[in-house]
Amino acid sequence: MPVGESELLPAFRDAIEEGHRSWNKGDVKSAYAPLPDELEYHLSPTWPEARVLRSRDQVIAFFEDFQGTFPDVRTTDRRFLEGDEGTLIVGFRVIGHGRTSGAGTEMEVWQVWEVQENEDALTVTRVREFNDRGQALEAAGVAEPAGRKAE
Repeated sequence: MPVGESELLPAFRDAIEEGHRSWNKGDVKSAYAPLPDELEYHLSPTWPEARVLRSRDQVIAFFEDFQGTFPDVRTTDRRFLEGDEGTLIVGFRVIGHGRTSGAGTEMEVWQVWEVQENEDALTVTRVREFNDRGQALEAAGVAEPAGRKAE
């Protein structure tokens, strides 16, 4: 485990990677199955119809609809960071092509996950999405390393 990395980050990374593998196969239900029935999921303003989703079912419905419009949508280039206690950050690119137009699209998403550790599992309480790394780090209470600009 890298210096300064808690035991929480590897477990989080494994869970997120598994979810992204399912998402990239078009299996949104499996990707979001570990989410609790109720949570706050604040979509990035770059998503169509961005809003706060309040349940696992709303998250699944939103992304199934999105994949209907962009059937080959994939995530790539995932990066993981730790914030304050119980706060984890993941950044990634979303790429795909419109079903009707064939036009390519790409966006960067940074998520701040607030989790609680329970015996052998993590419970997500809130996810907030941002357009860039700096916004996510600020929301997670993390200072940008000296000499590094927000991506």
